[in-house]
Amino acid sequence: MNMDRSWMNHNGVKDRQKLEYIAGVNELLHFAFTRKSDGTMIKCPCLNFRLVLSQNRKIMHCHILIYGIDPTYNPW
Repeated sequence: MNMDRSWMNHNGVKDRQKLEYIAGVNELLHFAFTRKSDGTMIKCPCLNFRLVLSQNRKIMHCHILIYGIDPTYNPW
Protein backbone atom coordinates (compact mmCIF):
# COMPACT_ATOMS: atom_id res chain seq x y z
CA MET A 1 0.00 0.00 0.00
CA ASN A 2 1.31 3.44 -0.91
CA MET A 3 -0.05 5.73 1.79
CA ASP A 4 0.56 9.48 2.05
CA ARG A 5 2.64 9.95 5.18
CA SER A 6 3.03 13.75 5.06
CA TRP A 7 0.54 14.10 7.93
CA MET A 8 3.06 12.37 10.21
CA ASN A 9 5.40 15.40 10.09
CA HIS A 10 3.80 17.48 12.80
CA ASN A 11 5.05 20.15 15.17
CA GLY A 12 3.32 19.54 18.44
CA VAL A 13 -0.23 19.60 19.70
CA LYS A 14 -1.55 22.36 17.42
CA ASP A 15 -0.58 20.40 14.29
CA ARG A 16 -2.17 17.26 15.72
CA GLN A 17 -5.49 19.12 15.91
CA LYS A 18 -5.52 19.79 12.16
CA LEU A 19 -7.98 17.90 9.96
CA GLU A 20 -5.15 16.57 7.77
CA TYR A 21 -3.47 14.94 10.78
CA ILE A 22 -6.72 13.47 12.12
CA ALA A 23 -7.60 12.11 8.66
CA GLY A 24 -4.14 10.51 8.42
CA VAL A 25 -4.57 8.88 11.83
CA ASN A 26 -7.96 7.51 10.80
CA GLU A 27 -6.55 6.15 7.53
CA LEU A 28 -3.63 4.49 9.34
CA LEU A 29 -5.93 2.89 11.91
CA HIS A 30 -8.32 1.71 9.21
CA PHE A 31 -5.38 0.05 7.45
CA ALA A 32 -3.99 -1.43 10.69
CA PHE A 33 -7.27 -2.82 12.00
CA THR A 34 -8.85 -4.00 8.74
CA ARG A 35 -9.80 -7.67 9.01
CA LYS A 36 -9.16 -7.69 12.76
CA SER A 37 -11.87 -8.75 15.17
CA ASP A 38 -13.36 -6.26 17.62
CA GLY A 39 -11.18 -5.82 20.66
CA THR A 40 -7.98 -6.74 18.83
CA MET A 41 -4.90 -5.13 20.29
CA ILE A 42 -1.79 -4.25 18.29
CA LYS A 43 1.46 -2.45 19.13
CA CYS A 44 0.85 1.27 19.58
CA PRO A 45 3.09 3.50 17.39
CA CYS A 46 2.56 6.64 19.47
CA LEU A 47 5.63 8.56 20.66
CA ASN A 48 4.89 7.50 24.24
CA PHE A 49 4.76 3.71 23.71
CA ARG A 50 6.84 3.32 20.49
CA LEU A 51 5.57 -0.17 19.62
CA VAL A 52 6.24 -1.57 23.11
CA LEU A 53 2.67 -1.90 24.44
CA SER A 54 -0.40 -3.13 22.60
CA GLN A 55 -3.62 -1.11 22.54
CA ASN A 56 -7.05 -1.38 20.99
CA ARG A 57 -8.10 0.92 18.15
CA LYS A 58 -9.89 3.49 20.33
CA ILE A 59 -6.99 3.91 22.77
CA MET A 60 -4.45 3.95 19.94
CA HIS A 61 -6.42 6.73 18.22
CA CYS A 62 -6.29 8.82 21.40
CA HIS A 63 -2.58 8.12 21.94
CA ILE A 64 -1.58 9.17 18.41
CA LEU A 65 -3.62 12.37 18.71
CA ILE A 66 -2.26 13.21 22.16
CA TYR A 67 1.36 12.01 21.96
CA GLY A 68 1.96 12.04 18.19
CA ILE A 69 3.56 9.40 16.00
CA ASP A 70 7.16 8.86 14.94
CA PRO A 71 7.37 10.26 11.38
CA THR A 72 9.70 7.40 10.41
CA TYR A 73 7.08 4.78 11.33
CA ASN A 74 6.39 2.79 8.16
CA PRO A 75 4.42 -0.45 8.60
CA TRP A 76 3.13 -0.55 5.03
